[in-house]
Amino acid sequence: DYVREGYNQATIEKNTAIGFLMILFQRLVTSSVCAIRTALESRLEVLALPEGQLSLFGEDVGEQWANLDSQDQMESMLGSRMQGLKNERAEVELLLSAARRCEAKGPDIKAQALLDWLHKLQREENDPKLKALVFTEFVATQAMLAEFLVNRGFPVVCLNGSLTLDERREAQRAFSDEAQILVSTDAGGEGLNLQFCHVVFNYDLPWNPMKIEQRIGRVDRIGQTQVVRAQNFALEDTVELRVREVLEEKLERILKEFGVDKLADVLDSEDD
Repeated sequence: DYVREGYNQATIEKNTAIGFLMILFQRLVTSSVCAIRTALESRLEVLALPEGQLSLFGEDVGEQWANLDSQDQMESMLGSRMQGLKNERAEVELLLSAARRCEAKGPDIKAQALLDWLHKLQREENDPKLKALVFTEFVATQAMLAEFLVNRGFPVVCLNGSLTLDERREAQRAFSDEAQILVSTDAGGEGLNLQFCHVVFNYDLPWNPMKIEQRIGRVDRIGQTQVVRAQNFALEDTVELRVREVLEEKLERILKEFGVDKLADVLDSEDD
């Protein structure tokens, strides 16, 4: 309701930035409870500022937005002092309370599904040390997943856009040696060559079909000796399923117009 009403109000008022913020919140809430909780905390801090310290976001937000990855989009939006919508502070406080209660009840069901899949693939391939590459859109979700998996006995290493070149190389080395799981953002995964791994989880579904192919391409490349297995996660009754429909439509169009079957490459699965 918060997103729907906020987006409609932003459309009426021609407030592009708030519209983008509402879209961002949809992506955060399907990523993890931790991600939406930290985002709501940041938004509440801004809304608590005196009115004189708040301002409208720049008119060029659309162009800026398109050139940023999801984490940078979040930081730019939540770090700006955007004026609030009508009654927004009370709504954010209510949502933040709900997120904290949800987080206190235990791990995300999506994280549990990832754990179940990891155990399933270990059994199917008879490999208790099976390596897996897990992609997420947000650093908060990455940190949550790393802690969740480490606490369940998996050696984990993380990659994101904030790491230096040396840190990225060290993370790649650790994944090739002792670590079983690499949790990466799209920015962290750029340029990686990980053909020693053949299992990819798209924990968060990106809204661009080519991003999915780029992710899978980190392991599906020259030197890969095994069949690559990619799992795309989508939460029922959320915007993610609609996003998947749009992705399928775009990939189907590519097949018809260019004769290239990207649908089979990145979304060929009957099991969601």
